[in-house]
Parts: sequence; C-alpha cells; structure tokens
Amino acid sequence: MKKILYVTTVSRTINAFLIPHIEMLIENKYEVNCACYIDREIDKRLIKKSVKIYNIPFSRNPLSLDNLKAFNELIKIQEENQYDMIHVHTPIASIYGRLLKLKFKNLKTIYTAHGYHFFKNGPKMGWILYYPIEKLMAKLTDVTININKEDFEITKKKLKPKKAYLINGVGLNINEYSLLSEGERNKKRRVLGLKDDDFVVIMIAELNGNKNQMQLVRAIELLKNKYQNIKCLIVGEGKKLQFLKKEVKKRSLEKNIVFLGFRKDVNELINASDIGVLFSYREGLPRNLMEIMANGKRIVATNIRGNRDIVCNKFIGALVEVNDYEATAKAIEKFYLTSANKNKILKEVESYSILNILTELSSIYDSLQEGGNYNEKMSSYITNE
Repeated sequence: MKKILYVTTVSRTINAFLIPHIEMLIENKYEVNCACYIDREIDKRLIKKSVKIYNIPFSRNPLSLDNLKAFNELIKIQEENQYDMIHVHTPIASIYGRLLKLKFKNLKTIYTAHGYHFFKNGPKMGWILYYPIEKLMAKLTDVTININKEDFEITKKKLKPKKAYLINGVGLNINEYSLLSEGERNKKRRVLGLKDDDFVVIMIAELNGNKNQMQLVRAIELLKNKYQNIKCLIVGEGKKLQFLKKEVKKRSLEKNIVFLGFRKDVNELINASDIGVLFSYREGLPRNLMEIMANGKRIVATNIRGNRDIVCNKFIGALVEVNDYEATAKAIEKFYLTSANKNKILKEVESYSILNILTELSSIYDSLQEGGNYNEKMSSYITNE
C-alpha cells in the first residue's frame, strides 16, 4: 500500500477543499495522513476514515520561528512513516514540505499552486520576493499542479519542475447547487426584503482590499438613478466591513447595497440573485464564480488571472478592467437588459465538476508510480530528465 502525506499550513484548507481528494486516495488503496496546524476542528469525515492528523505549529507569518519547529516535526513524521509521496498546498506548507526532499531523496513531491504571488501586471515585489523562491523550490518538485492557464505557462517556461499539469481547480460538487423553483426563489427574496422585480447582484468574497468590493459600490453609484430596482447582496466578513458601510452611506446607497455577513445559505442566495460579480486584483481560480455558474447565473468579473479562465465566453459573462467603474456599470446594465442562456452556463460548469477533477488527480498520482502512465488528454509539461 502506497503512503501519502497531505501538508497544508492550516486545517481549514483541508476541510474546505481536500476531503474528496483524500477519500478518493483511500478508495484507491492509499494510506493517507495529514499534517497542518489545526485552526479548525478536523472534519468528521476524515476521523471516520481513520486518517491520522499531525498537529504541527505552522504559522501563516513567513518570518515566524514556529515554521522551523513545524519543519522539524515534518522530518520526524517522515522518518517515522516513510511516506512514498507528499502533497503540499498553500505557500508556507509548500516550501517546508518540499524541503524534505533534501533529506529524503526518494520522496515524491507534489505541489498544488493555488495562485502564484507573482503574475502578469502584478506588483514587482511579488516577482522580487516570491518568484526566486518558487524557482528554487521547483528543483525539489516532482509534480506541480496549476489551476489557471497563466500560472501554468509560468511553470512551463520559467520554473520548470519535472512535471506540471493544468486542472480546473480543486473540484466543485455541482449536485450541491440545486436550482430553486420560481416560488421558492421569490420566497427567499421576500425574506431578504427584495421585490420580485428587483435586479439582484451578488458578490461572495471576504471583505478585504484584494477582493475590491469598492468597484461594485462605485458602479452601483453610477446606475442607481437610472435603475432604482438594482439591489446588491454583499456576502462575507472581513476587515473592510466598516469602511465599506461608511462608503455606502456616504454615497446614499443604503437602499441598494446590503451586507449579509457570513452565510451558510449561499446556494439559496445565488438562486435569489440575477447575476454574480467578483472584482479582485488577484485570484487563483475562484470557486465562488463556479458556484454562481452552477446556478446558471452570468458573471461580471475583473480581467485577471483565474477570472479569465472561468469567464471565457460571452454566455458566461463579461470581463472588465480593475477599477474601471464605468465599464463595470455598463456590463451590469447590459445583463439587466438581456436574458441569460442558463443551459449553456450549466453546461460550461461541468468542466469544474469534482468527478472530473478526481479522475485527473488519480491519473497524476498514477504517473508517479513505477511504470505508471499519465492521461495524455490533460494539459501537461514533462521534462526529458
């Protein structure tokens, strides 16, 4: 039985994204353990599967000495268990996890990059600080998995690990996003204080500088007098909440924009909406846009890495430049005046299905086995080493 260790900086990453991957490996007769800092209680599904969880003191602060302690713990864990593979996620864990290869030469290292901190037209500091680290770590990487095309091109042309693959994210369970009936949708709207004829825009994201909710605020300010029935639902928590509330009040948009905080009824909220938006400066491959597509809704998003991968045709939505408020308002207005092709959107989202992603991941793991083959249909880069 092959043994694999999943390493993330914090446990919430495992809970949110990786449980189906681990369950697939267990079904394929792998022994799977996890190492992370437990900042959230481990999901009961892993406990039931008897997955061993090592609580190690990773810190999200790259300068923290706790990360060196965590690395020493990883060395002990590998000495004790002799894993065949290690699969690393998130920046801090991905560095220290791959450094194990310096001591354990036969250990196969897999790295899923959820979005490099250096990218086209991004801050120079990202290229100065993070690119050299990734370039160095690529020498200790057997497989890099990218989730957007721009990162994949950087991996192939600049970083050059032994192998690299492009997949459509970590996988979305499309069955969780059921469409509500017209009656259920209208009932949800009434609970939210919305009218049946309101045009509802939803944005699901942490309230921080990167997610850039102000682009939505400024666009709605341009539209409010012409279309008084445009309403916005901003879902999420974060440090920018009070700042955003002040901006909304200053622009007299309290009747147009509602802050809902953290919500567990995201599927129902999307159903109650007409379109979804995301105006980030930086993304990997945003899951919230997939969720919007899974409900057959169109998208307005910034023209950046990750967003471009998802909003790839006119049926799915429109791309606008970061902080181009007029173009954003025009895109929202266009969708206000036209109807969506729901069936085409639902067809497009199938490529992000968890079933497709698990099939591709299984093929990647198989490619690391002696005599194993990779799926030739996948986008891949393989050196001649």
